[in-house]
Amino acid sequence: MDTIKTLVVDDELGIRVSVSRILQKMTIVIPDHDSEVRFDVEAAETGEEALEKIKASPPEILLLDNKLPGISGIELLEEIAPLNLDMHTVIITAYASIETAVRATKRGAYDLLPKPFTPAELKGTIEKVTRHLILSKRARELADEKRKVRFQFISVLAHELKAPINAIEGYLRIVKDKSAGD
Repeated sequence: MDTIKTLVVDDELGIRVSVSRILQKMTIVIPDHDSEVRFDVEAAETGEEALEKIKASPPEILLLDNKLPGISGIELLEEIAPLNLDMHTVIITAYASIETAVRATKRGAYDLLPKPFTPAELKGTIEKVTRHLILSKRARELADEKRKVRFQFISVLAHELKAPINAIEGYLRIVKDKSAGD
């Protein structure tokens, strides 16, 4: 069973608590990956607190309110962009608009979940993000495996060609030097 570290950042206690409870009880079955996924959930009240937690131990999924006291959600995305984290961010906001969605997406957000949302809407969004996260991990694993297999193939090929090439080189030297006669 895989566990995905998730950070919920919202200044409303009710949102933090309810989202955390929903995710802690939630299990997602990924049939293509033959696994079940659970969530290890942490919460933060401010963007500054979230930034500290992200720098200390980056989550794989970040549920981020846009309107926070101090640093906003969009500003937090700008702060963490240079860190190049493999993290999927869902902006949760009561001020959902196309402009907000575009700004968030340009700064690295994966999705936007407008408030108020139902538990079913939250679960649907988290399931979509989780599937994308798992498939992205699997794609990276396959790419690494492909590189390893290619390297092994080239190593074996070079080793197997060394003996015949050395034999041909030896015969060419004999012909060139005329050491066996004309």
